Amino acid sequence: MPRLDLYYNIISPPCRVVLLFAKWLKLELNLIELDVLKRDHYKPEFLKLNPQHYIPTLVDADGDVVVWESSAILIYLAERYGAADDDTLYPKDIALRAKVNQRLFYDIGTLMRSVTTYYHPILMGGEGKLEDFKKVQDAVGVLDSFLSASRWTAGDHITVADFAIAVTVAALDGLLNFDFSVYPNVHRWYEQCKRELVGYTDITKEAAQRTQAFLERFRAMRAVDQQQLCEQQRTVRQKQKEDGTDQQQQQQQQQQQYTELQTQPRSGRTRDTAPDYARKPDESTRMATED
Repeated sequence: MPRLDLYYNIISPPCRVVLLFAKWLKLELNLIELDVLKRDHYKPEFLKLNPQHYIPTLVDADGDVVVWESSAILIYLAERYGAADDDTLYPKDIALRAKVNQRLFYDIGTLMRSVTTYYHPILMGGEGKLEDFKKVQDAVGVLDSFLSASRWTAGDHITVADFAIAVTVAALDGLLNFDFSVYPNVHRWYEQCKRELVGYTDITKEAAQRTQAFLERFRAMRAVDQQQLCEQQRTVRQKQKEDGTDQQQQQQQQQQQYTELQTQPRSGRTRDTAPDYARKPDESTRMATED
């Protein structure tokens, strides 16, 4: 058996894609879980493998190959460990492969992006925007059109694209309770995935449980961060207030000193006590006035 290390966290849909596909290929993965809230994916030992700190990251020890991005991992596993006499998972035919690639890119750039955009404000404790939810509906409508003339997303055979899209749709179902009944082709395909993809139900169920725990931790940590931020703001405002008071007191003291200087009696030289050279005319003046 190959030595395949997978750095992952099951709450991540792209990680679940790799887990699901590995089960289909009957590959045994050495699972290395990274706690993203503890920033395990930024530790030096992981960054040596993946400077971009992305999960999932697959390390094939036999070939000394490191791959990240879930779609790239799917393609690598299909080409390296798929059946030698069956290329339907990732076809060699250029036209068929182009369709599979298109479905993969649709998942990354359209379907998953629309779900993430809509759900992110909800994750942060707010509400999703109606216009963003409409984009989710539009994306699912595109998927429905893909499935209108074929059993799977890219034809009559299952491909790597089905694994990627199935996990996104499961996230859409689990997070948003999306109503697929108005998309009959997607509904039919989704139920098919639940039945036929090995481990699909178990992985999805575990992910749902772990995600709930993750969200509780995330929101608790976020509440602490917000509290610390509020305390910092209070400290800054108090210091600003104190600095403002000190400056005002200094200005008052300066004004008082100036007032005292202007009002106190003068000592020393005055008009009545002019120096001798001011009271005595010089010799030239005296000589000019004498008779």
